[in-house]
Amino acid sequence: MGREYDVVILGGGTGGYVAAIRAAQLGLKTALVEKEKLGGTCLHKGCIPSKALLKSAEVFNIAKHEAVDYGVNVKDVTLDFSRVQARKAEIVDRLYQGVISLMKKGKIDLFNGVGRMLGPSIFLRCLALSLLR
Repeated sequence: MGREYDVVILGGGTGGYVAAIRAAQLGLKTALVEKEKLGGTCLHKGCIPSKALLKSAEVFNIAKHEAVDYGVNVKDVTLDFSRVQARKAEIVDRLYQGVISLMKKGKIDLFNGVGRMLGPSIFLRCLALSLLR
């Protein structure tokens, strides 16, 4: 048996999940279809991981080259790249869990799959429609 929604959003990237949250806040029965993970490229592969890595590089550079200018003596500064990667993963996971929480709070139905518009009377067909929650 099919479900009816006021709004179905294709893609759970930064634009998609924010649109779903807003639609739910406006009282619309909302579904979101995403083929991978909520948050999209920005959260999982792009903006957020890049900024986490850049911050680690900045702190390393300050400790290695600039700390002495501030009267801080640091000997044998090293970089633990496995810890850098772990920090990045922790940040991404924390933000991802926050997005999941917002979807639950808004009672937004999440579908793992691919959606497409079929026509004016059949709006959406979702392939691999397993509910994520």
